[in-house]
Amino acid sequence: MPIGGIPLKIQSLFSLTLCLFLLVACTEQNTQSSNEESPEKPTAKKEEKIPEASDDPEEIMRQNPGKFSGENYDEEKVEKALDQLPDDMTSDEAYNHLVYLLGEDYQKEYQKLLAFDTTLQIDVDTPEEGEEPAIGFEQLNVAIVLDASGSMAGKVDGGMKMDLAKEAVQNFVSELPEGAQVSLRVYGHKGSNSEKDKEVSCKSNEVVYPMGDYAPASFKKALNRFQPTGWTPLTDAIEEAHNDLNKTKQGNVRNVVYVVSDGEETCGGDPVQAGKELHESNIQPVVNIVGFDVDDKGQQQLLEVAEAADGTYKDVYSESDLQSYLEAEKEQLRLEWHFWGADSENKIMDRWAEKFGLLEDIIYNEGLWPITDREIKHLYAAEEYLSSKGKVEDDHKLGSLIFNREKVLGSFYSDKNSEINESLKKERKRLKEQVREKKEEMVDEYE
Repeated sequence: MPIGGIPLKIQSLFSLTLCLFLLVACTEQNTQSSNEESPEKPTAKKEEKIPEASDDPEEIMRQNPGKFSGENYDEEKVEKALDQLPDDMTSDEAYNHLVYLLGEDYQKEYQKLLAFDTTLQIDVDTPEEGEEPAIGFEQLNVAIVLDASGSMAGKVDGGMKMDLAKEAVQNFVSELPEGAQVSLRVYGHKGSNSEKDKEVSCKSNEVVYPMGDYAPASFKKALNRFQPTGWTPLTDAIEEAHNDLNKTKQGNVRNVVYVVSDGEETCGGDPVQAGKELHESNIQPVVNIVGFDVDDKGQQQLLEVAEAADGTYKDVYSESDLQSYLEAEKEQLRLEWHFWGADSENKIMDRWAEKFGLLEDIIYNEGLWPITDREIKHLYAAEEYLSSKGKVEDDHKLGSLIFNREKVLGSFYSDKNSEINESLKKERKRLKEQVREKKEEMVDEYE
């Protein structure tokens, strides 16, 4: 029945609208109430995983450093971190936490130990050459520059100067140690010593035996290719000898030049300047000039050339003089090998002492042991703090674990030190024996 004259259809529509309004209002109120009563929960903090502390020394060397390692150590902050640890921990649990927080960074110093080189590389210049790079043997290059001008046809006690010089040179190079390189350059061997042939003769400057191993037959053949005939282009000969040696330039080489002449420059050059430039060059040769039956004027010039080249000058007047001089050169080389042997052994000892000191620094003085000492002190301090707070079931056992860590690392360092030192001693002995064998071998060659 209609209420108050309002049609029934309209009453029903009004009631439906009212119900919908109340339903929406209640839903919004419930949703709001639900949101207010159930705020979003924060994400739970991920639990920190504490790895088990290793008692293997090599694993300790590679461990990740703790939060409070090295310069990050702060006693107050450490104690706050220890306060956060659980109560009634077992000694193993506590030990794992302490190493996790206080373990030091050994990795850099340990890599130095692993990379330690036990070879005793030394660099001692030798009088000759060899094959063992650990000793630094040199390659010997001998350049012989021989005057073949007309005056070398003159006679002295024993025969013609040219013949005597050839024989002496042949004997000398034949007794050089195996492996030595030798060359022979001659000058003034073309034309004649007459004025009309001067230009031809002054341009005669030739390598008849290129730098290389000594081959007796080939070298003798090279000596027989020329006879004394012309003028004396000494300057060009010295300059070309410089170029010859420059072509063979390499590391760890000793260059020796022997100039055999019986007179002064006669082609207008400046041999003193050439000698000076040879000395100042980067090939740094040892220059030996032999004046063979030279007059006073020629002697003076050759002496000045030797001085400019920072070399030596020697007058010889006969076959026996020349042979004696070259024999003395061999004796000098023999004595140099004696001195080289002593010097090498001293260098080996110096290098061994240097390596020994370096090893001491890596392990004990500046490297691993100081790191361990710092770590152990911090671990003991933390153990005492935990003990004072009653957080460990058996603090005595915790102390034993720390003590064992120190003992394990101490033994590890001692073993490594002994192992590497033994290798150094073996290397020292090997090199000394190598030096002595080489010295005796080379000295015997000059006997």
